[in-house]
Amino acid sequence: MSSFGQHGFGTEVNGNIVLPIGKNADNFSLGLGGLVGFYYDLTENFRLALVLGYMRVSINEDKINGDFNSGGQPGNINVTGGVGAIPAMLSLRLVSPGSGIRFYGLVEGGLYTSRINIKGTYTIGSQVTNVNISEFRSEPAIIFGGGILFPLNKELSLDVNIRYHWIRDSQYLSYGSGNSIANSKLLSLGIGANWFFLLNGE
Repeated sequence: MSSFGQHGFGTEVNGNIVLPIGKNADNFSLGLGGLVGFYYDLTENFRLALVLGYMRVSINEDKINGDFNSGGQPGNINVTGGVGAIPAMLSLRLVSPGSGIRFYGLVEGGLYTSRINIKGTYTIGSQVTNVNISEFRSEPAIIFGGGILFPLNKELSLDVNIRYHWIRDSQYLSYGSGNSIANSKLLSLGIGANWFFLLNGE
């Protein structure tokens, strides 16, 4: 296990549970995703990484769909769909020194390219409006988090991590007076594998 106290390069793969949080959290249900990273150790304790992935959350139909009131007029909405996002992030990590279990903190910045897919109808009074939103957009994002690396052998470790995703607020659908489906901040819980290779075969 002594190799984990030296610097090198490697790759990582994580599966994630995605938890919407913040003011619009109840617009969405629990989501799933995955991340893959490619990293290089600048020093023994500082790691630079490129992180790519895919995450998706569905509309919380139990919360969104149903009757509402718009300016004194009765309304109803019935929609399905969700938001899928491809993050492309540059990551800087501070990793604890030494062999054995290692802890790390991270900050990441980049873009989330999202595909919004929402279909259905909403009705205000006697007016029925069809909803068919299918579009892409890119939004800046910053992520803070940390994790623990549990060595399994010389090159492989178990990676358990948590990330807080701050993504620019974006409204996907506005219906009635003051009603909308908008994005929320995210919290992701990840578990995966980390492959580590020493520089110059040290």
